[in-house]
Amino acid sequence: MEQPTQTPDRRSRLDPENIVEAVLRLARQEPGERLTVRKLGLELDADATAVYRHFRNRDAIVRAALDRLFLLSLERVASAGSELAWRPRLESYVAELLNAFIQHPALGSESFAIDTYGPGELQAIEFVLQCLTEAGLPEDRVVHYYAALESYTLALGTGISAEIQRLPDSEGHDPWLSPGVFVRLSGYPLLEKHHAALQRLDSLTAFHAGLAAILDSAELESRR
Repeated sequence: MEQPTQTPDRRSRLDPENIVEAVLRLARQEPGERLTVRKLGLELDADATAVYRHFRNRDAIVRAALDRLFLLSLERVASAGSELAWRPRLESYVAELLNAFIQHPALGSESFAIDTYGPGELQAIEFVLQCLTEAGLPEDRVVHYYAALESYTLALGTGISAEIQRLPDSEGHDPWLSPGVFVRLSGYPLLEKHHAALQRLDSLTAFHAGLAAILDSAELESRR
């Protein structure tokens, strides 16, 4: 007599890898929700406290999941080929990382405040430093532009992720300025002059404008 197929025991497969994968699923499936260990336990079909056998606390879990996003972003850039010049490689990496935050806003919203100390973030730092070195910048300016690029990307990436948690359907396209700003423009001649362009600004266009400004500056300095 054929034995009935048994549902695999998900608890027996509880390990750091599966926990991180579950965190990524939750962060993607519930963009408006904050990650909690209780929800993680439900997703894993396990006692929530069981995750503490593998991670010291919630911060350690978030740190590992964020590190995976750094690693995935780098892998996607690598798959596009290494023949690109330094600037398009950097632009591609930053775009991939921002997209990862947008797809996992519960993690992206914590990215500025948490260092992962993991291989993903370390490889990302090395990648950025390598691109800036290839640009021909002096050594001290390599670190200068790394600091500008890293702080800008994480700070605005965190803000856009928090915005998506508040407005899950916005996908980063929430207006940069409230429409109420443009109701009364008398006495503000430059606001009046540029109001149409300002009204078209959203979080993503503002992000890419800032990124371009940083890289334009690095490129100009590298040519001196």
